Amino acid sequence: MQTRTFNWFRSQKIYNKIILIYFPLVVVPLLLLGLFSYTINTEAVIKKTKKNMLDESLLITTRIDTIIANAESFANIAMLDLNKETQLKTLERKVRQDGDGEWLTNDDHVLRSQIENKLDFAKLIFREVESAVFIDLNQNVYSTDPLLVKGTLDGLESSMYRDVENSNGIMRWFPMEHRAFWVMDENKAVLTVGKKILDTETMDTLGYLFVNINEKTLSSVYHPVGPVQSNGYYIVDNRGIVISSADESNIMLPLEPDKLSEILSQDTVTEKTKRANGEKILLTAMPFGKSKWKLVNEISLNELTHETRQVSNIILIIGGVCLLLALMGAIILSRAIATPIISLAKHMNRIRDENIDRPVEVKSRDEIGILGSGLNMMLVRVNDLLVKVKEEQKLKREYELALIQDQIKPHFFYNTLELIYVLCKTGENEEAGKATKALADFYRVALSNGKEIITVREEIRNLHSYLYIQSARYSDLFDFQIQIPNELLNYSIPKLTLQPLVENAIYHGLKEKGSFGHITVAGVREGDKICLSVKDDGVGISPERLEQMKEDKQMSATFGLNSVDERIKLYFGDKYGIRIQSSIGEGTEIIVDIPLTNGDQLDV
Repeated sequence: MQTRTFNWFRSQKIYNKIILIYFPLVVVPLLLLGLFSYTINTEAVIKKTKKNMLDESLLITTRIDTIIANAESFANIAMLDLNKETQLKTLERKVRQDGDGEWLTNDDHVLRSQIENKLDFAKLIFREVESAVFIDLNQNVYSTDPLLVKGTLDGLESSMYRDVENSNGIMRWFPMEHRAFWVMDENKAVLTVGKKILDTETMDTLGYLFVNINEKTLSSVYHPVGPVQSNGYYIVDNRGIVISSADESNIMLPLEPDKLSEILSQDTVTEKTKRANGEKILLTAMPFGKSKWKLVNEISLNELTHETRQVSNIILIIGGVCLLLALMGAIILSRAIATPIISLAKHMNRIRDENIDRPVEVKSRDEIGILGSGLNMMLVRVNDLLVKVKEEQKLKREYELALIQDQIKPHFFYNTLELIYVLCKTGENEEAGKATKALADFYRVALSNGKEIITVREEIRNLHSYLYIQSARYSDLFDFQIQIPNELLNYSIPKLTLQPLVENAIYHGLKEKGSFGHITVAGVREGDKICLSVKDDGVGISPERLEQMKEDKQMSATFGLNSVDERIKLYFGDKYGIRIQSSIGEGTEIIVDIPLTNGDQLDV
């Protein structure tokens, strides 16, 4: 049989032999390539997506746990603040008048103002809280918004109120629900925690506090995961009700029984399953919190593997075209043409794997050789650009980190706390509160959630907080003025640009002066740039000293100035930065030049 087949092959024309050899050599690899590429890529995408879904679900649940904890912290802080109200502790019970929802009480407007101010202040600290309601023993309602008073009679008759009334002061969480009382909008689902407010000394009841978290606060932390847009996250409670979802139409609806049993069958679920309509999905369900909630996410496998199928189809189409070309040009193919093409293709595969250090070996001067030489030149330029970008990004991060570390110096933090302590001891509680708020605002802007570019308005706010603290500490040393036109406040600036300049003016200009001084922060627009200046009337800098500062950029006294200058140059170019004008005994003025830009115009 083998002899007859061999003899038959030998008897065929050379054209048929080439076709018989090239046909399986082209068709079989293309079919296997399409099949294996689809299978391997699909499994790789699903595996990677599973990991990403679990990682992101863990991050989301952590953020939601933080929101829940902040609501409880709100209630605890409110309890401490309400305990400070002597009038609330001595409040006498009044008789309730049914009918129109009013109460026979002498409404103390001062007490109401004080309690609602405390609730509003706590709400400013814990922004996750949508609203809060406090009911005293006379069933007077104090709230963070007048809309919350609506439906008070229903609220006082509700089981939620009775549960908190009968509790021993511990937190009582109530399920996500729509209700018509003590909410901003009865059409929006809210999550509520209730707490009986007790006198910390006598343990007598002072009233009842209800803190609301809007469902939107929970769903706002959801993000898509994987290479395709997910179908959305949602949270299921132990009742099988969807209490939070990226799709508002699903909120407060029960989950399908089959899916619910699948989700509740084990702690963490990450598996392939089917919807009721038969569509295959990748489902993740992660438990979290104290209420036996589960964070669920669904991704359609059809959408997940869409790009993989496209790649496989393209491979098959290209393979079919190549098959025709191979069959038509098999006779004229030669080693001289095929070898350099294969070599170039292999090198392109290495480039796809980010291996751009090895150049293409060019042995010919034909078109393939020209392509190889051009590719080598391109790789050199790409490599140089990558190195330059990495160096610039590294410098940006280093200067950013150096400035932040410089501002979070323990001695500044401790000195400010000591100042607050002294103000409290001397009875200047209002000034102590302002100093505490200024310290919090200063570090909030200094950290800025990782943002490197902020508005001039935020930078001035941060500078004002810093100057307020320093002027309180050194009230006999200096005063300050900030004169920035409103038209400049919405433009962008690297954060911590002005504060290091002001700090330099205080410690190296005014403290060494020996007498009272002044600091002026001003700004003007000059064409297409902003000129911000920090001016003091301190001891000044000699020309020799200025020259030395330019040469030694790591001097501790000038490192902050040089960091600001270098960061501005990295962001905007060498024509921007800082200029120093100074005279001995007359003072120093440092001018910052930055372009007129908005944050979305910068690549940071």
